[in-house]
Amino acid sequence: MNATQNFFKNIGSLFTSQLLGYVITLIFTIYLVRYLGVENYGILSFALALTSMLGIFADFGLNTLMTREIVRNDDLATKYLNNIFSIKLLMVSVLMILVVLFMKLFNYPSELAYVLIFMMIYLIFSTFSNFYAALFQAYEKLEYQSIASILNSILMLIGVLILINFNYGLIIVSVLYAMAAGLTLICYFIISYKIFNFAMPSLVLDWDFWKPTIKTAAQFGLIGVFVTLYIWIDSIMLSFMQGNEAVGLYNAAYRIVLILLFIPTVVNSAIFPVMSRVYVSSTNSLEIIVEKYFKFMVLIGIPLGVAITLLSSQIIILIFGNAFIQSVPILQILIWATVLSFGNAAFVQLFQSTNKQILLTKITFLGMIVNIALNYLLIPKFSYIAASFNTLITEFIILALVMIMAYRAGYIAKRKKLIIDSVKITISSLIMGLFIWEFKDLNLLILIIISSAIYLIIVWIMGGLDSEDIEIIKNIKKS
Repeated sequence: MNATQNFFKNIGSLFTSQLLGYVITLIFTIYLVRYLGVENYGILSFALALTSMLGIFADFGLNTLMTREIVRNDDLATKYLNNIFSIKLLMVSVLMILVVLFMKLFNYPSELAYVLIFMMIYLIFSTFSNFYAALFQAYEKLEYQSIASILNSILMLIGVLILINFNYGLIIVSVLYAMAAGLTLICYFIISYKIFNFAMPSLVLDWDFWKPTIKTAAQFGLIGVFVTLYIWIDSIMLSFMQGNEAVGLYNAAYRIVLILLFIPTVVNSAIFPVMSRVYVSSTNSLEIIVEKYFKFMVLIGIPLGVAITLLSSQIIILIFGNAFIQSVPILQILIWATVLSFGNAAFVQLFQSTNKQILLTKITFLGMIVNIALNYLLIPKFSYIAASFNTLITEFIILALVMIMAYRAGYIAKRKKLIIDSVKITISSLIMGLFIWEFKDLNLLILIIISSAIYLIIVWIMGGLDSEDIEIIKNIKKS
């Protein structure tokens, strides 16, 4: 249990700092969405979706590979930093040229063209920020990543308030994204230099190193490509098939679930180096980490799904206003896709840390194909409702496949116990849901606090939380 306990103890401080960053992000998102309205927010969402899809090609698994290899041999840190920095610089340059040519070819309206250009600059800065974040992750110094992330959120909040005050337009919003990302990158560089003593990476052309590195990174990169495609392709296809208003309504709900995904994202950042190290030293500890990770994601995810499904109308109106009321059914569907995503997080990290990334690539490729095919068939008729269901179906397929593969590989030794615990958690969540349904007219904050307490008490009484789980929670609270 040592590896598991140490991991959850260390993650407490990271979770707290990241939570602060995402709360700030939620605040500026609320202001921004209300300010832009459905149509303009749809345009911005399209630009964000496009740059997010391109961003995965700017990384293509290089960050993940660098983290894993430095964890296993930190003597290679400088070599990886210099070479991967050089590769990334080449890749973002090519992407920028391709985007400009793409806009020329399709003769994009000037406003959208300017937005895309500034969002590409934002992408370049973010790419190199993630490069440094991968370095911090390798050394398990995630508090520095949190500092930079919070800085970015604060800069965005200040910028959004300023542009709203002066009534600036959509183009200036995209400039804000680029400026905040640029200042965040400077922060990352200063931390890297002051704390880790890494100077500005040098430009190198070492083809003997590049070739095997790119080949191995591509195994991780393809996973990222397929996942990113099925996450963002909905918005792209909605834009072409249904217009900017549909994209705006869809992304209002999507923005909420993306913020909720900070929970597995935080855990993933901390757990990947731990699992990579434990893989070569203790198979038993790795099994325990996977099982506990999955259980805690179910423990959080299922009640979250029940609560948001029942309170989706209040949440949408509170955050975005009545103009986005049509986003309610989208949120009710997407929240369950998020619950499934919580569940598959443990197994995704398992495969990436145990050199089974090719298997994961195949699974995510299948999910992407299913998602795109369903979108093509159903979006023209059912618009954003179809896009929401397609995301849910995709996440279900991926979770089912990764669990089957993990079981066959021997990493789910206590299958029966996980099933029983999941049933107990589900029953506890449904009882909590009955309370929410009965008292849904209460003040939202009071309702959330009381229903959360009811859920925790019931799940404890039913035995969904055992002594090991409680000890882990105590360690998190102490950290």
